[in-house]
Amino acid sequence: MTFVIAVAALVLLVAGFHLLAGWVYASGFRDTALIPQPPTRDFNVWVRSIARDRVILATQEPTQAVGHPGTLGLYWSNGYGQVGDVRHVEGFEVTRDFRLIEGDTPPVCHQLLTDCEPVDIESYAFPNDPGDVDLDFEEAQYTTPLGPVSTWIVPAREAKTWAIHVHGWTAHRRESIRLLPTINKAGMTSLVIDYRNDPGAPIDPTGRYRFGLSEWEDVDAAAQFAIDNGAKDILLVGYSTGAAHIMSFLERSELKNRVRATVFDAPNIILAETIRHGSRGLKLGPTPIRLTQLMTEFGMWLVDVRWKIDWDTTNYVQRSQSILTMPTLVFHGTSDQRVPISISRQLEARCPETVTLLEAQAAGHVMSWNANPAKYEESLSRFLARTAPPRPPSGNQPQRQ
Repeated sequence: MTFVIAVAALVLLVAGFHLLAGWVYASGFRDTALIPQPPTRDFNVWVRSIARDRVILATQEPTQAVGHPGTLGLYWSNGYGQVGDVRHVEGFEVTRDFRLIEGDTPPVCHQLLTDCEPVDIESYAFPNDPGDVDLDFEEAQYTTPLGPVSTWIVPAREAKTWAIHVHGWTAHRRESIRLLPTINKAGMTSLVIDYRNDPGAPIDPTGRYRFGLSEWEDVDAAAQFAIDNGAKDILLVGYSTGAAHIMSFLERSELKNRVRATVFDAPNIILAETIRHGSRGLKLGPTPIRLTQLMTEFGMWLVDVRWKIDWDTTNYVQRSQSILTMPTLVFHGTSDQRVPISISRQLEARCPETVTLLEAQAAGHVMSWNANPAKYEESLSRFLARTAPPRPPSGNQPQRQ
């Protein structure tokens, strides 16, 4: 009898521990992933020295961005620049090419890092708007089911195709600037949209991010706006979670047949797999890995119970064969620490006839362009040319007898 009581007490203790841990996990998930929040900056880099075309960046611990290959942006309180190729690495200090874009030079730290002003190194690479890449544009609004929302229109002369750019979770329209010149050169007008839960945009009726389950309605409204303004067909460009909004649109919208092609960059289209990927990095002291996994799974179950995430419906890959019936180009970095590249590999395996995956070696999350801009733009240009509608014959053609 004593043994039975002890076993029962142990079971209750373990169940209570999992319930508490799962509840804490679910609440943390709500606060960090579901509640709308503005884009934030990660000030964890310091400038040790700067010359005309070189900068030495320092960190307190290893970070992916500071040594990431290629071109990135550097932001500080009164200026912005671009860092280029890595020239030297010594400990936590990295020497890179540097180009000042606007403002004053960044603050230089000659003492303890914690006593100095930090800077932010980011993937967007450009500070403001399409004017940064010498493109004309206009600020506009399109009307969603929840009200008007801001957008950039980057026109191309006599464009018949409009590209609709959908940024990622808590990201900014600037995410698209890297691709705009290539798409504009291909003769397409770009519509770079904000959508519900963005700063200044209407809040979703649930008060939460929905990972495509409601945001697709704003993509639908943007597509209708493009058509109303002369678009004959549409290219959809989705960055990270923006790809989930597009997949949901393609699954639900009556305008799907107007879409000629899609482009995804690091698509976050299996939400549960992304969450599990991120949870592997949780530091829970001596807690065994298997127990951490069980706590994560229980926490995810509670998240679904409390806030109806619907992990199955936000797994767009499992239905991708019926969703992606048009040519689709996917870029994904092999070193993506947020959205695992396994998601894009699964997508290509399920849709080999329509999906082409280009893996960018050593690239982080939505950083395939940054790692090798020239290669990225060349691949995108070829895809846009291959999927372009046939041009009508020019001049008078002889009639067949």
